Amino acid sequence: MPRFKSACSALLGLLLLAGCATIEEGREDRGSTSAAGGSGYATPRTDATIGTVQLYRTGNESALPVLSIGSGETLTLEFDLLSEYGEPLTIYFYHADRNWRRDLLPVEYLRTFQSDDLRDYEPSLGTEIRYTHYEYQFPNANIGFLRSGNYILRVTESGREREVLFERAFFITEQAAEVEFAIRDGLAGGVGGAFLQPVARIRPPSAFDSPIYDYNVCFARNGRFALTRCSAEPTLIGGSLFQFFLPRETAFAPEEPLYDLDLSVLQTGPQVARVDFETSPYTVTVDLDYARFGSDLFERDLSGQSLVSSVVQDAAGPADTGAEYVEALFRYVPQDEQQLAGPVILSGSFNNWAIDPANELTWNATERRYEGSLLVKQGQHIYKYVADDPAERERIRRTVGIGQPNLYTAFVYLYDPSFDTDRLLAVSNVLGQ
Repeated sequence: MPRFKSACSALLGLLLLAGCATIEEGREDRGSTSAAGGSGYATPRTDATIGTVQLYRTGNESALPVLSIGSGETLTLEFDLLSEYGEPLTIYFYHADRNWRRDLLPVEYLRTFQSDDLRDYEPSLGTEIRYTHYEYQFPNANIGFLRSGNYILRVTESGREREVLFERAFFITEQAAEVEFAIRDGLAGGVGGAFLQPVARIRPPSAFDSPIYDYNVCFARNGRFALTRCSAEPTLIGGSLFQFFLPRETAFAPEEPLYDLDLSVLQTGPQVARVDFETSPYTVTVDLDYARFGSDLFERDLSGQSLVSSVVQDAAGPADTGAEYVEALFRYVPQDEQQLAGPVILSGSFNNWAIDPANELTWNATERRYEGSLLVKQGQHIYKYVADDPAERERIRRTVGIGQPNLYTAFVYLYDPSFDTDRLLAVSNVLGQ
């Protein structure tokens, strides 16, 4: 079975260091805004013992993890411990400003406790690879939020805050501003190619009398919050209408082709070339992915999360504990079937979109394609191939869209000097190329 390489080019290493910075504990001084790529909000990797993390608005697996404060709604966190035997774990909550710097003391943003115990777990049933499934909903009797803003949850070994298993982002919004949100596309001359420019017009409530420079808007694509891009200073359109946009040099480039893997049933089909039940774990050979094509995606795919319980059809019992973990063999055919100058890395909803050297594909010179395997849970997954090749990146940038939709999210912030942090006034979504 082909395995992922452990090495990566120097350039990719620099990208990893820039995009995966660990957030320091405690209050930090406010400084310059984050760069276009963002500084990251979580530890760089999910622990190897953790599988298929989902965080969504309760009742809809494909919903972004966004709640209106005081709405009575909850978020659901689900994940698997890749062990037959479960154990109590602990979850911690942190507030952050718009640049993902943790900035408040727990008493300033929580009405109850900072942490809670994760004791709702159960073993998988009749699966080839045994695992333990965890589920947790919040806010609840132990966890309640006082303020809007960016939040980070951290799951750790029981009672050991520094023994991190994974972190994820979520948002508490006031929904207190009117937002008009659109995506403009264009083609820059010379180097730079195509760009996609989010533009948001904001009308705060009349009761708000904060100066225009206290407002900010940040943008994310397809639920990848670690790569949020924030607007520069706003423009006053007229009256109390403010406009925010990303300048051309920091606007989004066209997305790499996105691919969809449907493992709702373990059988051959349009996206699955072969299933081998004689191996342990079972082996699934994914159909060939060509660089010049992507998948036909639906809006629910674009939240950037994997789907399990709403899509798996052949589990022996509830999908959360009956779905199988399989060794999926991915096969990527580059443009003109030519090896690229740098490494190619698999990144998707199954690994929180990490650009991880451990997920580098191997070039198969005989078949003229890249190959690599990854353990994934049955469900529906969205993913892409990230190539560290300047020529390949330029080819993608010069393509004005690839006919695939993307989900853009605008986060509207107001600086609150009384707590030296950002309130989250509104969240808005729009589909674009």
